[in-house]
Amino acid sequence: MLVQESLAKEVVHMTSDALSKPTNPEQIETIESRYGPVQVNLKQAMFFPKGLIGMPEMANFALANLPDKRMENFKLLQSLDDHRLSFVVLPLIPDGPLYDQKDIDECCQALEIKRENLVLMAIVTVQRTADKTRVTANIRAPLVVDSEEKVAIQYVFPNNKYQITHALT
Repeated sequence: MLVQESLAKEVVHMTSDALSKPTNPEQIETIESRYGPVQVNLKQAMFFPKGLIGMPEMANFALANLPDKRMENFKLLQSLDDHRLSFVVLPLIPDGPLYDQKDIDECCQALEIKRENLVLMAIVTVQRTADKTRVTANIRAPLVVDSEEKVAIQYVFPNNKYQITHALT
């Protein structure tokens, strides 16, 4: 339970410009995602120059709120290249107890991101069986976003401290 409590403290609502309410309706696009219709702010789109691991051609994404209000601590990373592709992500606090601060500093240095512009998100996986649901987050290879430049990368920490399937439930 300590892992769940620790991770619960990590969950934050994105307060950066990535989810700001747009003032110009022309910046909004409604996308029919696999989770239902979602609205994305095209002005706040993120560019992944190398794509995601295993999908180098998928480079343009935007964040959206999930239609299900029970999922308010999570966000949807919606592909703008292929509307069928989206990921549930969990915003994380870079200064929280989940990550060693030395690793966060090294990540920022390697990617040339100012610490104050750093946004971290973990891709979430939900596995359902007949008797239970297992929810995990990939904290070994989080999405690292430069909130000022709107450039992102899926960064793999070069050590084994962090799990690919970090249990949330």
